[in-house]
Amino acid sequence: MNKKQIITYILFTIFLIAIFYIGGIIGVLEFILSLSIYGLIFYFFHFVWKRIRRKKELDFWDFFEIFLYKASIIILSIVCILWTFSYYQNDIRPAPMPEITITNWDKVVVFQAMSHIGTQDFYNSVQENITRKKEEWFVYFFEWVKPGSDENHEKFNQALWIEFDKNLYENLSKLYGVVNQENEAFLWLVNDLDFNVDLNLDQIIEFYEQSTDAIESESNKNILWNSSIIDVNAEIIKVLSSLNEKQLNILRYLNKSILNLIIKSEWIQNVLTKNFSNEKLFDIILDKRNEVLADEIITSEYKKIYTTYGLLHFEWTFELLQKEDQNWKIIWRENLFPIQ
Repeated sequence: MNKKQIITYILFTIFLIAIFYIGGIIGVLEFILSLSIYGLIFYFFHFVWKRIRRKKELDFWDFFEIFLYKASIIILSIVCILWTFSYYQNDIRPAPMPEITITNWDKVVVFQAMSHIGTQDFYNSVQENITRKKEEWFVYFFEWVKPGSDENHEKFNQALWIEFDKNLYENLSKLYGVVNQENEAFLWLVNDLDFNVDLNLDQIIEFYEQSTDAIESESNKNILWNSSIIDVNAEIIKVLSSLNEKQLNILRYLNKSILNLIIKSEWIQNVLTKNFSNEKLFDIILDKRNEVLADEIITSEYKKIYTTYGLLHFEWTFELLQKEDQNWKIIWRENLFPIQ
C-alpha cells in the first residue's frame, strides 16, 4: 500500500464516520453513490480524451483509485476552507452592531444599530441599555414600519418581489439559529416615553409610485411591479423540514458566517442591492426613513434620545443632522454583536 492509498483510506474513513454521525446510513449510501457516479463520469471523459489523443487509457479501477485520492484532498480542502471561514466570521471577528452616541452640545442621541434577527443576548443587552438610559431621563425613538391598507401591502410585496409578512423574520431566524426581534420587549421600560419614528406602509408605496420614471414605460412597470412573488416562508419551511438537527446546526453555523460577512461589507451590500433587489424601493425605504428620523430628532422637545434603527440608517441620518447643525459630533462608540 503506497502513501496515496493510505491517505485516501484514512480520509474516507473519517468522512464516512462524520457523514454517518450527521446523516445516518442514508447519508453514507448517498455519499458512496455520488462518488461512484462522479467516478464513472470522469472516467468517461478520461477514456474519450485518451482515445482522441491515441494514448492508452487507464484501467477503470486504477483510474478510480486516483480519483478517490484527489476527491479526498478536494473534500478535505473544502471542509477546511469553510470551517476556517465560518470560525473567523462567527468567533474571531463577528459583525458589530454599534451603539453610537452623538451630540450637538444641546441634545444627546444614542443610536443603537439594530438587526431584525440576532441572539437573545444581543436583544437582552439592548433592553438593558434602554432601561439604563431611561433611568437617566432619555426617551426612546424606535424603528418599526406601521401597517397600511391591504392593497398597499400587496403592492409592497410585488415591489419587494417576496411575500413579506409577520412570520418572515421568525422563520429566517430559524435558519440562523437565533431569534427574531420582538419590538415589544423594548417598550414601556421605566416609563412610557416610547415613540415610533417611522413611515407607514401607505406612505412608502406613495413615495415609490411617485419616484422618478416610475411610470415612464411598460418595461419600468414590469421592473417596479413583479407579479411573481416568492413565498420565502414556504421555502424556509421546506428547507427546515428536510434537515435533521445535526444537519441544521451545520447549516446555521455556515449561514451565520455569511450573514456576519454581509453585515460587515458595504461592497457586498451594494452588490446585493443593485442586482438582487428592487433598488428603487430600497432607496425609498432607506432615504425617506432617514429623513423622518433626522426630522424627529431635530424638532423633538426632548434633549436626551435613545433610538434603535437599522445599521444602514446611521451614516445618512448623521449627515442630515450635520447639514442642519454642523456641531453634531460622535463622542462615543461601543459594539454589540448580534450574530455570535
